[in-house]
Amino acid sequence: MNSYRQPDWASCAQHPTAIREPYLMGTGVVMGDDLGPGRLVSPPHSHPEAMLAWCYRGTVWVYLESTMWRLSPGQGVWVPPRTPHTARHERDAVGCYTYVPGEALADRVDEVRRVVVPRAVQEMLLHLSIHDMPTDLRVRAQQVLIDMLEDPELSREDGALEVPLPADERVRALVEAVLERPGDPRTAQELFAQHGLHERTVLRVFTSEVGMSFGQWRTGVRMTSAARLIVGGTPVGIAGQMSGYETTSAFSAAFKGYFGSTPRQFALRARADSAQQGYWRSFG
Repeated sequence: MNSYRQPDWASCAQHPTAIREPYLMGTGVVMGDDLGPGRLVSPPHSHPEAMLAWCYRGTVWVYLESTMWRLSPGQGVWVPPRTPHTARHERDAVGCYTYVPGEALADRVDEVRRVVVPRAVQEMLLHLSIHDMPTDLRVRAQQVLIDMLEDPELSREDGALEVPLPADERVRALVEAVLERPGDPRTAQELFAQHGLHERTVLRVFTSEVGMSFGQWRTGVRMTSAARLIVGGTPVGIAGQMSGYETTSAFSAAFKGYFGSTPRQFALRARADSAQQGYWRSFG
């Protein structure tokens, strides 16, 4: 799962608080290009505050000692205070880390859980991270953002939000077709032709709105569909066929490249972790 062993996690450092009164939160932004291919953001460490790790662009992996979470644009994961973690960004990815002390939250973060981070909240968090403003205005804005992040609707596990969805109406029918039939064997070009779309148009829409190509996005749909099936008990070979792969070996290789573990390893880990088990099964 990552290059760190048990002693690295056991001896990880706790960083000092990143928040100074009267402020209620702080956000750090990390560009994948700044790290180099495959490099982790830092050695395992922890913070005294709860941390919301969220993805603005591309793909971000958040690693805990015994599990990992893959984030696409608009997806986030709350990490409790003093929980060792690290992260990895794929090329061109932008990952953000928002720290919130417990006293600023109505409900303390005591377990790892996924949330959806709406685009408006993302943009405001980034705005606060780079722009100066009067202290009282900043604190008021931070309180509003915390209220929005604690909205129960953002923790609602909605299957449609497992992969980011472009909003452009031109590709709406294409997106719905792929979501309905992840294993459709037709090529991307055949799908574009069916929906009267030019390849360059699709590329521009997906690159600008979800930070990935159509092929990468379609793979994400197939892999998350397969993950739901496998965690639910569907045999690996059948899950692969239903997700568009002709052979079990080809599917297993693609699955490992996407999630970082084989389908069987993934299923065992998800079933042993109540948070992940509930997350993946909620999509069934």
